[in-house]
Amino acid sequence: METALQNSLNQLLTILRFLRLRGRTNVSTQTMAENLRISNEALAETLSTAGIGVQGNCEYEIGSLLDVLETLLGHHSLNEAFIAGAGKMGSKLIQSKEFKRCGLMITAAFDVDTALIGTEIGGVKVVNVEKLTNLAHRMHISLGIITTPPDQAQKIADLMVASKIQVIWNFTPSQILVPEGIILENTSPNSDLTSIFHSISERYLNKRPWTLSSK
Repeated sequence: METALQNSLNQLLTILRFLRLRGRTNVSTQTMAENLRISNEALAETLSTAGIGVQGNCEYEIGSLLDVLETLLGHHSLNEAFIAGAGKMGSKLIQSKEFKRCGLMITAAFDVDTALIGTEIGGVKVVNVEKLTNLAHRMHISLGIITTPPDQAQKIADLMVASKIQVIWNFTPSQILVPEGIILENTSPNSDLTSIFHSISERYLNKRPWTLSSK
């Protein structure tokens, strides 16, 4: 991404975060343009160049727009992931050489087992699953891997979706359901993880261009 475009998007990101702190939930293209001190046409051109479609002087949900901008600016990278379920399968994936070869790093593991919480697996700390949402927001995690017992998979998927995780990689036999717009990959532990990860990454990138839904 060119520096000028990146600077403009970072400025807009700062403005939107400030508006959200002030209690705003929606923002118009007019307000965004005024805060950036540019015309509506210049704003539309900037967003279009970034791959974001807007529809005239409409209002948009600030949260959704923040998600898109943070993704464009690299805040939501698929190179880092959380894994829920630190048992046998989870431990194997955390230490997977295939993950390392394709540049995927597990930054935290989550579990409900008090015997596992606080321990480390291959240098990755196991944390109480109750902390997943807070850490996902702080660390801008977009990829969540599920290796829990099958009867817990849907509950964890729901938690990941609520935590704004956009890609869910399910290694359990459970057929989980996710909302439209969330990328779901169901995989056997013995599959070619490198090929599947590259496929997931392509699907994630191909979500562009985005057209924001007006309020």
